[in-house]
Amino acid sequence: MPKRALRVVKSDGLIPIMAVCTSCNRQFNVPPELQNLVDAKALLEVSFTEHKCKFLDSSQNALRVVREATENK
Repeated sequence: MPKRALRVVKSDGLIPIMAVCTSCNRQFNVPPELQNLVDAKALLEVSFTEHKCKFLDSSQNALRVVREATENK
C-alpha cells in the first residue's frame, strides 16, 4: 500500500479549504465559518488521521466508471 499523506488542493489565501488523501483520494473539507489558519489545519489533520483508506476492487471500479458515464443519459 502506498504511503498516505494529506495534500491541500484548495485554499483561501493561507487558510486551507480542501485537502485529499494521496493514497485513496478521500476529500476533507473545512467549513466556511472556520477562518482561523491554526484551527483549519488542526481539523484537516485530525480528520485525515482518523480516516481509514478504502479502496475499490477492480469490479467495483468498473461499475463506478460505467455508472458515472451513464448517469445523466
